[in-house]
Amino acid sequence: MLNPSSKKRLLAVLVLCFLVQSIFVYRDDVDLELSMEAIEGRQIYHESACQVCHQLWGQGGFLGPDLTNAASRVDETRLVSLLTVGSGQMPAFNFNSRQIDQMKAFLNEIDRPDIGRGELRMGDPSTGTSLQEAFESAIIDLVLPTNAAAGFETFRTGLCKACHFPFQTSIVGAPDLSTTVERLSEPELVEVLTSGKPDTGMPQPVPELLPSQVDDLIAYFFWLNGHRGALEDDTRARQVDRNVNWRLLPWWEYR
Repeated sequence: MLNPSSKKRLLAVLVLCFLVQSIFVYRDDVDLELSMEAIEGRQIYHESACQVCHQLWGQGGFLGPDLTNAASRVDETRLVSLLTVGSGQMPAFNFNSRQIDQMKAFLNEIDRPDIGRGELRMGDPSTGTSLQEAFESAIIDLVLPTNAAAGFETFRTGLCKACHFPFQTSIVGAPDLSTTVERLSEPELVEVLTSGKPDTGMPQPVPELLPSQVDDLIAYFFWLNGHRGALEDDTRARQVDRNVNWRLLPWWEYR
């Protein structure tokens, strides 16, 4: 237990840290000029309470990732998915196309190196820090047939990745896709990838998949099922001793 004098010193240090951080924040004299569309996107951001879970320049909630530089790493397909059906702990907001365009404009216009970066980096995906990242890096190192490779890219950048986890049922109940061809016929797969499966919680894909994307995804599912054992072993191996070194993280970055 800390004695009274130690508690006072600890409190003084915490107050000093707060003051130093405040100086850095409020001495930033950059004027952020946004277009009207981006201003409307910022209004949606606040009205939807995005700041409760997400940060901008490191300020905000910590349940979700920092969105300061999200425009650089989230493609349009993934953004549409996130803003309509959500992902994991993120709820479905069901934004319309106009609202999505406004949020996209806001994220694009704040992603400026001259203003600063506030993202807390949790490691390079190629290091396999998480199960999903290890799984993707294992596949990227392989040479896939053309259709299967295109299907993997659709999976990796689209709606599928938001709900489905490798080699297990996800926290939202989405099944393991490496065994899906053992459960469903090709016509059934086409139906699911085209219309969804609302009775089990799977929505219709947004945006709608092209017929070629549906064919590529099915080719990927068959390839994944045929290489399931080796991929699972490789994915687990890539996670061994792959912990984040907290001391090396650039916790706060200012201009």
